[in-house]
Amino acid sequence: MSIASDIRTYADKAQAQLNDVTGQANDLVGKVSATAKENATVLTDKVSSAANDLRASAEKAVNFEAIKAAVEPYIAQAKGYRATATDRAEALVSGLKNDKRVGKLVDTASSVTGVVVETVQERVVKPVQALTNRGSKPAAAPVATKPTPAPKATKPATTKPASKPAARKAPAKRTTKA
Repeated sequence: MSIASDIRTYADKAQAQLNDVTGQANDLVGKVSATAKENATVLTDKVSSAANDLRASAEKAVNFEAIKAAVEPYIAQAKGYRATATDRAEALVSGLKNDKRVGKLVDTASSVTGVVVETVQERVVKPVQALTNRGSKPAAAPVATKPTPAPKATKPATTKPASKPAARKAPAKRTTKA
């Protein structure tokens, strides 16, 4: 035999042994991974069971129904106070709105706030948002108000500013003789 055929025979035997060892290793890895998967499943089941048991024992230790029963009367009482306070406030506001002086003030304030909010949005908020690139949050919409008619001019406009009324002097103190 020649050296080349000896080397070829030796390489073929080595390849056969390598294939056998590789097959055995794959079988072993398959068995180990199957066992590991089974163990992980069993462990997960045990942990879930323990967590459920702990949750149940905690619920028994802390009696939620008793706490709820103890707190509910106070919550109902607070809701009653809120309803009473809301009713009183609404009655007061409606009473004030019915008063001609205050009602006129409320209407004027409502119309002015809408204009002020709109002006601030246009002249301050939007330019600042544009400069800082922080316009992602939408600004609060102005409160819907009744449209107020434009004030009617009763006198033609003059170029002179209005003059101030003359200052009133305080009355002299009276002294009484005893």
